[in-house]
Amino acid sequence: MRADRIVAAAVAAGAAVLAAQLLVRPIVGLADNGDFSKVMRPAGLAYLEPEPARYFRWASSKFAFAAPRPDPDGYRTSETVLARSATAASGLVGASLFDIRALGALHAALLLLGLALGIAATRDLAPAARWTAAILLVLVFTDVAYAAPLNSLYGQAASLVFFLVTAGITALAIRRGDLSGAWLAAYFVAAALFVCSKPQEALQAPLLAALGAALAGGGTRRRATAIVLAVLLLGVAIVYFRATPRELRRVALYHAVFTELLPNSADPGNDLRRLSLPESLARHAGTTAYDERAPLGDPAFRDELDRLGYPALARIYLSQPDRAFSVLRRAAWKGARMRPPFFGDLAKDAGQPERAQSRRFALWSDLKFRLRPWNLAIWTVLLAGGAAAALASWRRASPRGRLARIGLLALCAMASLELAVCAFADAHIELVRHLYVFHAMIDLLFVAAVVWTVQTVAARLPFVSRAARGVSATRPPKANPQQ
Repeated sequence: MRADRIVAAAVAAGAAVLAAQLLVRPIVGLADNGDFSKVMRPAGLAYLEPEPARYFRWASSKFAFAAPRPDPDGYRTSETVLARSATAASGLVGASLFDIRALGALHAALLLLGLALGIAATRDLAPAARWTAAILLVLVFTDVAYAAPLNSLYGQAASLVFFLVTAGITALAIRRGDLSGAWLAAYFVAAALFVCSKPQEALQAPLLAALGAALAGGGTRRRATAIVLAVLLLGVAIVYFRATPRELRRVALYHAVFTELLPNSADPGNDLRRLSLPESLARHAGTTAYDERAPLGDPAFRDELDRLGYPALARIYLSQPDRAFSVLRRAAWKGARMRPPFFGDLAKDAGQPERAQSRRFALWSDLKFRLRPWNLAIWTVLLAGGAAAALASWRRASPRGRLARIGLLALCAMASLELAVCAFADAHIELVRHLYVFHAMIDLLFVAAVVWTVQTVAARLPFVSRAARGVSATRPPKANPQQ
């Protein structure tokens, strides 16, 4: 029962903090950079503010209802599913305008579900470790840096909540010893919604598919079901990624080459030759796709950009590791700021100047920003250290302990892939928003490391061990997941 109280206390605390930010005025949100329309049109929403006022300055809190229509560029995201649900609920209660808080509440509920599942999965740990997990998860994931985008129409909100639900189901499956029944289906549904939230997340599908199949274990039928679902997840991800609008791919590739690679190159002409692009294009180095000087309006240039793929770009960085490290170092420096600079996160009716940002509930994001000079080192320690710890203790681990290590290795691999995609596959002009889920992954690794340490220490203290045994005396004994 004590574990249930821990879950209830954590969810109640998390709900209170999120409600104070998302539901009680002055609410936090995140200003639109123009991407809201990708979700608004299919969700049946329209702007109320005139165009100059709605971008970057303040978080929009009210929208008009409109007839749903497809995005003209063909962009798709699972955020649309959530936005449509919130819009439909608002219509059912007779609202004349759509209040972003309806969507924020839905996002918050899914975030809390993910946290609740993760905390419930600690049931067999020592009380000190369980309370540590609960306190840290609530402290971290109710920070304003995570909360503000929940009151928005960005696909990154869906990325976060569906990732946390997937992670929570994974943690619960590790505690149970397998992924079976309804939990097996729930895992793959949550994983599919995550990989379809943004094109960059589709690349995580192979890791999530392999993790789901590994967690299933069990008999032949269950394993076969897991393999079928894993193949379906891969198929969904491939279809979704291939459906990414061509213009969006061009913009990302243009930024990767002309906004990131060439301005930091000692020989831009040579880099262009290696990319099979004319050296004359070096004059566009330092421009963005939205710059009037950018040649994206030229059909011949667009054809050249379409022929250029990321493998050619990857070969340059692989052949020059010092340049790759420089990109990661810049990404770590910029990525230390979890809140996008120049994006307002307060509604206009809060009475604050344009682009103002809330200072409430920013303890965690402010702490990470203060550690900015050591950001890359911290990320490296968490990623490499987590993987090394899992591999070093593999042989002496119990079956459930090995599942825990598989989950840890998958999280390290996913975070590494997320960082690589964000750092190398686009420009760093909006890196903070792109690293949103990476921060969630690295923060989960930090929480796991602290909880693992507390559990290890608690297991070596006789009075704590006796207390833990007393709590679990009424339950059948289970293998220690840390073993």
